[in-house]
Amino acid sequence: MRTALFLAAVSLVTACKWSDFDDLSDTTWVRSTDSPNVGSTNYAISILGVSTGTQGGSLAVISDDTPDYSVINYGADGVDKIADNDVKLGQHRIAVLTDPPLFTTDGMGNIALAERSTTGGNIAVVFGPATAIAGIEFAAPAAPDAVAFAGGNIVVAAGNTFYTLLPTSQVACASMDTTLAVAAMAADATTLWVWSKTGAFFSIPLTSLTPCNGGMLPASGTTFTTSVMPSAGARVHLVGPYAVLTGHPMGSRAGEVLVVETASLTQKDMLPVEGLRSSTIAGFGGKTYVAVGVPDRAVGGVIGGQVDIAELDLTTGMLSRMPTTLNDAQPEDNQQFGRSVTTMKFNGTDILVVAASSEVFAYYKTALYDALPPR
Repeated sequence: MRTALFLAAVSLVTACKWSDFDDLSDTTWVRSTDSPNVGSTNYAISILGVSTGTQGGSLAVISDDTPDYSVINYGADGVDKIADNDVKLGQHRIAVLTDPPLFTTDGMGNIALAERSTTGGNIAVVFGPATAIAGIEFAAPAAPDAVAFAGGNIVVAAGNTFYTLLPTSQVACASMDTTLAVAAMAADATTLWVWSKTGAFFSIPLTSLTPCNGGMLPASGTTFTTSVMPSAGARVHLVGPYAVLTGHPMGSRAGEVLVVETASLTQKDMLPVEGLRSSTIAGFGGKTYVAVGVPDRAVGGVIGGQVDIAELDLTTGMLSRMPTTLNDAQPEDNQQFGRSVTTMKFNGTDILVVAASSEVFAYYKTALYDALPPR
């Protein structure tokens, strides 16, 4: 495997023991999972932490050229193993994945993936516990644009309609805005927060989605319009009193991280990140961070990619202007480091996990936290 850099570089050969590294730098420890045999040549285009226990950790992985879903299980000692529940998504009539895939988790070990079905006029959703997923299809005239967990249900946005998936049916609820197209959405206990492709950010009460009176949503209330019109890959992260919005316009590298106070729908901060393509919220050492992936950033003379990690002040909503930067210590051209980023509970502690081209880096220790397995 390759080494990784986080203020200092160290080597970690996956076949060796933890006790072999006592004489190395103690700044960064990373484990790499490199191109396992899951039947796809483009491994790890999207990743999500799905740990449910206090020992080790689990990571859900979407791969492509042949769409595939798999799970990496990390033992308490840090050793990784691909789980036996590898699923070829074609069996759920998913032949083509959105770039990036419409993939989400509820933070309690469940995942949902929504894509256009190979059956004309249908949407296919793969969902359930990360280790035991199932699939359904339902009719929808438009292709899916976003997916989120909301109030214990899964909501899929397609065109101007929101579909709430119930145990035995789907409730369709259309917006009065017939041109609505959703870029990203996320939900808290009572509210679905929506960021449209025109830049409009607004909320929908979950009680309006189901039951949906007359099949239509009520008129939108207060709307905040962002400075960016987000395209595929945009994200809404809810943390404390804020929504952190990350995205970039179609065909542009002009990415932005915006912090919006949800109570007042006012912008508290904005951080431009050229080339932003992925993001996650991380809690390390009692502090909150926004991690963003820039997979086409030049590193050491090659387009290897990096991840920036900026602290978010939950009192003021302000972002640090001096983010920590993470990249492979031996970057390769078109490595795409940071094309997906997530956090994963490992032995009960949040750690950062980064996807590159057919490789996953799990960081057990960095300058911001220490989750090294016992030696």
